Amino acid sequence: MARARKGFKSTSTPKPNTTPAKVTKFPTPWEAVSGGLEAFTSTLPSDHIYIVHVDKTPVAAKKQAFLVPIVLNTVIVLGMIARIYYAAPIYLSLIIDVFNIDTSYAIDPSIATKKDTVSTVFARTFLFASDYAIFWLIGSWPREFVAGSAINRFVGHLGWRMSVGLQKEEIIVRRGRKWDSSIAQPEKDWSVEDELTMKVKVEAAMSRSYTSKTGLSLLDRDWDLDYKGMTDAHRFIEDGRATIEELEDCALVSYQDQWLFWRVHEKVSEANGASDPKVQDFKQKLADYGCESVFYRYMELLQYETNQPVADLDEVRSRLEKELKRSMKAKKPDVDFDQFLKDIGGPESIPGFED
Repeated sequence: MARARKGFKSTSTPKPNTTPAKVTKFPTPWEAVSGGLEAFTSTLPSDHIYIVHVDKTPVAAKKQAFLVPIVLNTVIVLGMIARIYYAAPIYLSLIIDVFNIDTSYAIDPSIATKKDTVSTVFARTFLFASDYAIFWLIGSWPREFVAGSAINRFVGHLGWRMSVGLQKEEIIVRRGRKWDSSIAQPEKDWSVEDELTMKVKVEAAMSRSYTSKTGLSLLDRDWDLDYKGMTDAHRFIEDGRATIEELEDCALVSYQDQWLFWRVHEKVSEANGASDPKVQDFKQKLADYGCESVFYRYMELLQYETNQPVADLDEVRSRLEKELKRSMKAKKPDVDFDQFLKDIGGPESIPGFED
C-alpha cells in the first residue's frame, strides 16, 4: 500500500456546513408566513413591502371607480389618434426634406434670415418636445392601463379587472414605492428606524377609515397597486390554496430570506409590559400632554433596545430619554419635558428605567 505523503492526513476532513441557520426569532409584531400566505408570497418579488386588505365597498362604487380610468384613457387614445392624423404629414415632410427634396418645410440657408432660422429651430424643438410628452409620457397611461409595466409584472388595471370581474369582496394588494427600497432587502437586518418607518407607513395605509374607500382610491405617494398580486390572490382563493381570512389585513415583507407577515389590526401580545399599571399611567400622562402617539413609538424603541446586547445600561437609558423628549417636542413643540418628568414621578417612572 502506498504511504501517505508527509505533512498530509490520509483521511479527508468533512467540510463544515456553510449554509446560514434559518432565523426563528423575528422583530415584533412580525411572524413567519405559513399556509395560504406562504403560497401567495412565493409569487411576490422580495424587493418590496406589501399590504393586503379586502375591499368591501359596494359593487356599484367599484364599477363607477373603474369607469373613470376607462373614460380617461379612451380620451387620451382618441387624442393621440387625432394628433397622429394632423402631425403625420409634418413629420413626413421633414423626413423628405433630409433628402434635399423641396417641401413647404424646407429652409434655404442662402435666403433665410437669422430670425427665420431661429424661429424655425424653436418651433420644431417645441413640436418634438410636445409630441414626446403626448406619446411617451401621457401615452404611457393607456399603455400601462392595458398591458401593465415591468414593476407590475405586465398585468395592468384592465387585465386585473377582466380576470377578477366585479366582486363584493376583492383582495387589494399594495406595494411600497421608493421609500421601501432601503428596507425590503431580504438579507438586511433592520434597524430601529426601519421598524418604526414600516410601522408608521403601514398603519397609516391600513387604517379602517382609509381602507373603507375603493381599492382604486388608495394610490398615493407611498403605495401603488400591484395588479399581478391582486390577480394571483384571487386565483389562489378560487383554487383553494388560500382563504380571504388568511390574506385579510396583513403586511408582508421578506426578512433574512424568509417571508414574514404582520396581522395589522390584531392586538399585539402585551408581553412587553403594556398591561403594567405603571406603563398605563405613563401612557395616560402622555395623552394628557397631547402626545399619546409618542407612547407607541417609545414602546417600539424600548422593545428594540431590550432585544439588543446591553453594554451600558446608563447609556441606553440616556438614549431612550433623549428619544422620548425629541418625539414629544416633535409632536408638541412647546411641551415642558422637565415638568412632564416631574408629573410622572421622575425619570425612574419611565418604562424601561426600572433597576
